[in-house]
Amino acid sequence: MSEEARHAELREKTQHLLNGALKHVRAAALAAALVPLGAVAVSPAVALAQGSGGPPPPSFVPVPCDFVTSGGFVFTPSSAMANFGAHGGCKKGAFWGHVNYVDHGIGYHVDSTEITGYLTPALLSNIRDICGEARTNASELQPVRFRVRLIDNGDPTKDEFGIRLSNGYLVPTSPLGGGGPGGGTVELHEPNPSTTGPTVPPDEFTMCGVLAAP
Repeated sequence: MSEEARHAELREKTQHLLNGALKHVRAAALAAALVPLGAVAVSPAVALAQGSGGPPPPSFVPVPCDFVTSGGFVFTPSSAMANFGAHGGCKKGAFWGHVNYVDHGIGYHVDSTEITGYLTPALLSNIRDICGEARTNASELQPVRFRVRLIDNGDPTKDEFGIRLSNGYLVPTSPLGGGGPGGGTVELHEPNPSTTGPTVPPDEFTMCGVLAAP
């Protein structure tokens, strides 16, 4: 099976799984559960950089560019299960991918409509961030911006996922399935002739706005 066919199958299966969990969403409970923007916690890495008098080093488009695929579940700060399917990268001079996410604790569904960036914090890093815009099933200003972090640690029980939204929603980067078996996987793929990025790579702000890594 080709890589494109595998990606299409992953997206279809993820969409089927996530749609099944949203039949009884209650908008009032969802609105009450969303975290205010001002309440978003600062990650330890950002806090450390701020404490030292400066922001963390900027992230950038991988050189050479590549792509990442992933799917599984994590636990939110409220211990609810959240399923996700996320893939992204560079393809033929542009960014591509798709992110689909459901927080089952509040029935909150995030479905990407545009990928605006694909970046890494360092050369030879196993970390990739996907940025873009998404629609949600909440009564809020649409679209929202998102930043997803994926880490391929070479072992599915140690792979990690995190998500931050422009409305303040945050699930800090954490092991899939709580670090237990069956939580899913993140797979970082090698570059190939088709994984070329934009001729002039955009900067982090252009790709992700003010959203820090989750």
